[in-house]
Amino acid sequence: MLKSKKLFIIAGEQSGDTHAANLLRELSAYYDIKAFGTGGARLGALGQEQYYDINDLSVIGLDGIIKKLPFFFKVRDVLLEKIDEIKPDAVILVDYPGFNLQFAKKLEASGIPVIYFIAPQVWAWNYKRVKTIRRCVDLLLCILPFEENIFRKEGINAHFIGNPVVDHLEYKYADRDSFFRAAGLDPDKKTIGILPGSRQREVETILPVMLSAADALRGEYQFIVSKAESISEELLAGVLKSRNYKVATLTADIMKHTDLVWVCSGTASLETAVSGTPMVILYKVGRLTAFIGRLLVKVKFIGLPNLVAGKAIVPEAVQDDANASKLIDFTEKIFKSYGSVKEDVENVGRLFRGLNPSRKGAEVIADFLKSREDSSDLK
Repeated sequence: MLKSKKLFIIAGEQSGDTHAANLLRELSAYYDIKAFGTGGARLGALGQEQYYDINDLSVIGLDGIIKKLPFFFKVRDVLLEKIDEIKPDAVILVDYPGFNLQFAKKLEASGIPVIYFIAPQVWAWNYKRVKTIRRCVDLLLCILPFEENIFRKEGINAHFIGNPVVDHLEYKYADRDSFFRAAGLDPDKKTIGILPGSRQREVETILPVMLSAADALRGEYQFIVSKAESISEELLAGVLKSRNYKVATLTADIMKHTDLVWVCSGTASLETAVSGTPMVILYKVGRLTAFIGRLLVKVKFIGLPNLVAGKAIVPEAVQDDANASKLIDFTEKIFKSYGSVKEDVENVGRLFRGLNPSRKGAEVIADFLKSREDSSDLK
């Protein structure tokens, strides 16, 4: 009979909800789990008792955070009260570093083990965060190969487990032809997938740029728009404005079976690389966030495939370059050297295929919790 465990999980975004749910499924092989915290549909479907939904918690950029600060203080206080009431066996903080690292500080004196799943990207900016992680986090799970050494050198209990993007890259259609038939696409025409993101502001900001470029290229290419589960039909219809582009929720298949993807920067760009498809990465935030970002961010690239490769293997349309003209230009350049771009993308994807990060993460967590139990028994 499995031991019972109470886990308090804080996920603040769609990707965090997905990755945490995959991890929770794997942990259920070790424990009979009752989950509490914040999340979305996937954690909810696994029975998590949720106090806030990811749609309430999701923000983009510093300007978005500033507007919602009073709300986040309230969220923090409510969650701390719930933790004090529930007394979970562990708190699992999932990505979402702006909130979760501050929350970890509040848990420092609680005696409850803190597990951080998806290490903050201190190598990109704000390296001083390692001090908080070292002091307040008991176990850190890393998802990029070079991160474990960075954190271990700082005295942090860090483990590389692979990248969770592979956990939910499930393709409904095994090949291009069957996908095209199901989607009503012309198999003889080059096809571009439009992936505007899973947040409302991303869709409102990035999708109009993508659609303007698609309107101009429609005679040469065909397009299919991905609708994330977190995006409402009403929001998408409002941005599409009666354009009759194909729309589907089959995001993974769009990544896999189209010739090129226009993708909002973030996890989806790495998923596209694992799928082996060339892409143009777009990113645009408020001017204040962009200005501060230029001062603080240490890395040359914003797209994960380029960061992993250590060079610009796919173009990035960032801020003022996130416009229809640039997107069209980048698209034409990719198709002119399509074979070499695809090879570079596939080389990045191979670094992550075949790994099972959720299973490995669950194994590391179970070992960690058992070691704490054993240490407690010896006292």
